[in-house]
Amino acid sequence: MKKRITQALFPLLSGWLLIHSAAAYELGRVNIELSGEIVAYSCGVEVSQANKKVELGRWALKNFRAAGDKTQSMPFSFQLQNCPPSSAVTFVFSGKKDKTDSSLLAINEGASAAGSVAVEILDSQKKRIPMETKSPKIAMDINGNGQAQFYANYIATADRPAPGIADADATFMITYD
Repeated sequence: MKKRITQALFPLLSGWLLIHSAAAYELGRVNIELSGEIVAYSCGVEVSQANKKVELGRWALKNFRAAGDKTQSMPFSFQLQNCPPSSAVTFVFSGKKDKTDSSLLAINEGASAAGSVAVEILDSQKKRIPMETKSPKIAMDINGNGQAQFYANYIATADRPAPGIADADATFMITYD
């Protein structure tokens, strides 16, 4: 009986010793740095409005006779939520800057792209917001919600621009007080 127990325990103990001894060898050390922040509010755009397409329309070349000529401004807005109550937020628009005027958003390049035209982004008072520049402050209500109103239009960057596709891409960042 003792022999059977010894025979049964020997494979178990030798397996345990192999596992234990393999685990005792250090293969190296890895440092993991975990970071983050717990914040009281996560101010942001309502999820359904995160990817927005603003139709600037089709415009005849006769609207662009000289540099600085603009089309009608088209409105667009964002619903903001979960911001600190009664706070203020600002937007910063980013994207490829126009080569002639870096305060404007460049039209996407391509064989059929319009020439000497850019996109102008405006605040709620229809004043230009230069690229990479904070917008005027937008007030949030006592619940931390609000609406950010903007406008966009085409603007000629030279006399007599060329016709073509006039799409542009911008991203934005929200900062709150």
